[in-house]
This record gives sequence, structure tokens and C-alpha cells, in this order.
Amino acid sequence: MARISTYVKDDAISDDDKLLGTDAINSNRTVNITVGSLKTFMEENAEFDGETTIFSQTVASNTWSINHNLEKFPSITTVDSSGNLIIGEVNYQNNNSLTITFSAPLTGTAYLN
Repeated sequence: MARISTYVKDDAISDDDKLLGTDAINSNRTVNITVGSLKTFMEENAEFDGETTIFSQTVASNTWSINHNLEKFPSITTVDSSGNLIIGEVNYQNNNSLTITFSAPLTGTAYLN
């Protein structure tokens, strides 16, 4: 059996990409879930309390440096300038700033809460 660490890292996530999950309603069977269906579920069902910081990276860069002043280590969602979900490596500097490193220069938006 292959280990997850042996798979190629996909930096270009699309709505049609599939994730492996568990269906709690159907006897916890293993299922494939598309990123698009997960995104729709979150948009329709997620409730957020507290502050959200929205950071815009307008100049293409591999590294986004963000000072958010939320006084915590926030969860982060990043999208490129076309609105596609993108994944970068997050390094928390402290509870008010962080950097996100991508494999290629990108513009886009980071949502922190």
C-alpha cells in the first residue's frame, strides 16, 4: 500500500478533484467527495463567529507575508485571482503574523479567521 507521503503534491486544486472521506450517514463507509461538493456544503452550512481578516496579494509572489492582528493562530483559506482554492505552506511567525509559501508566484486572497 502506498503511503500518503509518496504521492505527488497537487498545488492546483479544482472543483473536480476528489478527496477520500467517511460517510457517517451510511454506516461510515469510505467515499470519494469532490472539492466542489465540499465547497458548496461549506458555503451553505458553515457559520463563523468572530473576526475575519481578508488579505489581498495583488503582486504575484511565492511568499505572502500577512500581519492580521487577530491575537491567535487563525485558520486560513487561500484562493487565486480566479477564485480557485490554492494550498500553500503556512508558517506562523507569532499570533499576529504569518507567511504562506506557494510553489509558484501567485496573486489572490487569503481569508483568516
